[in-house]
Amino acid sequence: MPEDKNNHRSTSRVLDVLELIASNHNGYTYTEICEKIDAPKSSMFPILHTLVDRHYLFVDNKSRYKIDRVTFQIGNSYLEHLNFLEEVQSLLLNIVNICAETCHFAILSEGDVLYLRKIDSPESIRMISNVGKRIPAYGTALGKALLMDYNLNGLKKLYPGGLVPLTDNTIIDFDQLADQLLKARTEGFAYEIEESNQYIRCIAVPIHHKGVIVAAISVAVPTFRYSEEKSTLIKVLLSDAQNKLENILKNFDTDFRNLI
Repeated sequence: MPEDKNNHRSTSRVLDVLELIASNHNGYTYTEICEKIDAPKSSMFPILHTLVDRHYLFVDNKSRYKIDRVTFQIGNSYLEHLNFLEEVQSLLLNIVNICAETCHFAILSEGDVLYLRKIDSPESIRMISNVGKRIPAYGTALGKALLMDYNLNGLKKLYPGGLVPLTDNTIIDFDQLADQLLKARTEGFAYEIEESNQYIRCIAVPIHHKGVIVAAISVAVPTFRYSEEKSTLIKVLLSDAQNKLENILKNFDTDFRNLI
């Protein structure tokens, strides 16, 4: 195969080997691999030896190199990633279809909420946010759901510079935030009342995997559409989505970060 001057030669050959063998379930012999990749046997031998030793390839009884379990596991982790986020997207869409309010899925990243998925409300007046956006977790319902297991000392370590207000309603006292998180743990829901965005209220639930909070889902509602009736409906929808996602995660042995 032709070399790209911008690529590392040895790394490119490793990838060429894997792509070649993956393209043919019958595999290839040592000589065939060298011929198809146009590489000398002397340089190909240590590559193939290492790939076999690390279980990326194996050699069958006809001396043909084939894909082994580690390569399969890597490819399968990509499929798990796609399948999991498809499930998330589907659950968010179901929530929005029923309550007609904006729904988010996020993780905690260095003290911030990092939005990974979002379905907008069909209403013209709704919360404005974007996938990939980051915002301090302490000022959002999503973030409070993600911080539910943090105690006072943990919060102070996470935010050594203190809690900077995002709006006039942002909680900037560590003791008050810790008390609110304790109540959220007891109830199972986290709340925000115009703490990161004026005129927006949110409700959120954490998502657990292997006993640890790994993500959260929230519903954001403009204050003029918020009511106890809508709040009750949203909590039912969030609890249902929470249970479904946590059950889905039980099927994955991989680290949660590999799924997102």
